[in-house]
Amino acid sequence: MTPRSLLMSALVAIIVASCTVMPTMTPTPMIPTAVPTPGVPPRQPEPQRPLIGGQFSGLADDTLVTIHVRTLSGWEALWGTRRGNGPWESIVTEASGVDYVVTAEAEGYVNNPLSYSIHLSGTTAYVVEGEQITTEEALHLDFHFEPTAVP
Repeated sequence: MTPRSLLMSALVAIIVASCTVMPTMTPTPMIPTAVPTPGVPPRQPEPQRPLIGGQFSGLADDTLVTIHVRTLSGWEALWGTRRGNGPWESIVTEASGVDYVVTAEAEGYVNNPLSYSIHLSGTTAYVVEGEQITTEEALHLDFHFEPTAVP
């Protein structure tokens, strides 16, 4: 046999051997394994306090009211809207300080009082009157609206 025919015979033998069917074996079942993933820290829950709130009255049902919570320097820390009369509430945090002015406005209306001053202490908001912090929680910041006079 020539070296070339010997090489060809060896290649054929290798190809045939690789094509032969192996005896059937019972496969080992694949058991999924947990792959550790980097943990995402749980989000902190939204704060529930200090809570402020009150009532709106004197408005038509579809009137949009905007509530503003500003720092004493005038920076708006929080604002929100709602329609018509009824209760309102909001959470104010110490992120912008501890002293705030709360106002409400509705187009075509004037309100009484014009604003409330509040002071945050821990998880409670207190009403400020005459530059003195009271023991009254800021949960009754009621605004009564009256239509403005049409000229």
